[in-house]
Amino acid sequence: MACRREKNDRQFRSSTVNSHKFLPLASQTYSICMVSDFFYPNMGGVESHIYQLSQCLIERGHKVIIVTHAYGDRKGIRYLTNGLKVYYLPLRVMYNQSTATTLFHSLPLLRYIFVRERITIVHAHSSFSAMAHDALFHAKTMQLRTVFTDHSLFGFADVSSVLTNKLLTVSLCDTNHIICVSYTSKENTVLRAALNPEIVSVIPNAVDPTDFTPDVSKRDKNAITIVVVSRLVYRKGIDLLSGIIPELCQKYPNLHFLVGGEGPKRIVLEEVRERYQLHDRVRLLGALEHQNVRNVLVQGHIFLNTSLTEAFCMAIVEAASCGLQVVSTRVGGIPEVLPDNLIILCEPSVKSLCNGLEKAINQLKSGSLLSPEVVHSKVKTFYTWRNVAERTEKVYNRVAGETVLPMSKRLDRLISHCGPVTGYIFAFFAALSFIFLIFLRWLTPDDLIDAAVDATGLNGAWTRQYFLNKDKKGKTTNR
Repeated sequence: MACRREKNDRQFRSSTVNSHKFLPLASQTYSICMVSDFFYPNMGGVESHIYQLSQCLIERGHKVIIVTHAYGDRKGIRYLTNGLKVYYLPLRVMYNQSTATTLFHSLPLLRYIFVRERITIVHAHSSFSAMAHDALFHAKTMQLRTVFTDHSLFGFADVSSVLTNKLLTVSLCDTNHIICVSYTSKENTVLRAALNPEIVSVIPNAVDPTDFTPDVSKRDKNAITIVVVSRLVYRKGIDLLSGIIPELCQKYPNLHFLVGGEGPKRIVLEEVRERYQLHDRVRLLGALEHQNVRNVLVQGHIFLNTSLTEAFCMAIVEAASCGLQVVSTRVGGIPEVLPDNLIILCEPSVKSLCNGLEKAINQLKSGSLLSPEVVHSKVKTFYTWRNVAERTEKVYNRVAGETVLPMSKRLDRLISHCGPVTGYIFAFFAALSFIFLIFLRWLTPDDLIDAAVDATGLNGAWTRQYFLNKDKKGKTTNR
């Protein structure tokens, strides 16, 4: 098994290196630092987005590193495909894989990394990530250009949303550019953080279509299978799913549900399965590794998404790429994701979703649905990571031509934009951060910090070592 994995990894790296010859390189290259609390081995949309975007930016000639917090034994520096360097920092996790923050404890580490890697653009991800907000704050203190990608939608009424929105206002008021994954998300972010819409761009997520291909041979020919792949939390509408399952199972004897995912709402589905004796028709698969998601999707005929809020739902694109008919709630940015002939949109209620599923079941029985191969051929042209990378690169080009606010103007911006109380508090923190940075530079001047070896790109250590080994031994060696 290990030998086969090594062989596959060797072949993958070989094809990746050779593919550089056919990729257009950027006219101007940057040293980019992606920062978020959420990265592999944690699984999710933000993690996948950061990894795939980084790989495509490396293909286009940029230097990219990733900074996140330590996950268990995964600490220090690790290297991923194409020499992508990941810093797993020893910072304490507070809640839901997000680090605790004091704004100052992370400055020595982040400053050292930014200087050592000669970073020119800091790109932070996710409103839920405390490390992302810290990185933006410190990067602006160091006069680095900053970009932020918002992956979520928030409300305006509950206490947690009010506090998060105020923090977002502070973080983004002097950030060079903001990226949102849908137009609905853009409107939401502009309103929450009181931003100028001109500095907010919309760049959607994407999927790798080669990872999500249809395979009708995996489907049960004697039953209709509805697949749900989601975190089992309230926001994903699991309470709606618990009402849909018994109603449709009673009406359609050959209907089965396949549910992948883990979360606190799993107990609700287990109670429904127990109460209605549906053990043979409702399978709860638990948490799924990303590489196993496709194997679950291809077993189904219909994909169900019951989210109550969603900026951009990656899961429905992955399901459509596997050839499934998608039934989803009409919330957030979901109506922007797929064309009408590939998705049935419903209101976030049990009755509306049941009607949508019955419509899909009737279309399946009548044979009026598009074949999985046709659906896949359509979806694979909609969202590609290389297109996302090209559009993100345009944002970097714009940011590179802008000036970073000097400290005096930054303090004025914080006070004028964030309100009389919050503005003065964070202006004080910004001044303290600046003094702390001066102290760190006195302690260890920037010019005494050695530049890190660049492992990424065509001229990076990763590629040079690959060709060196190939020249020495006449074949690629696994390292």
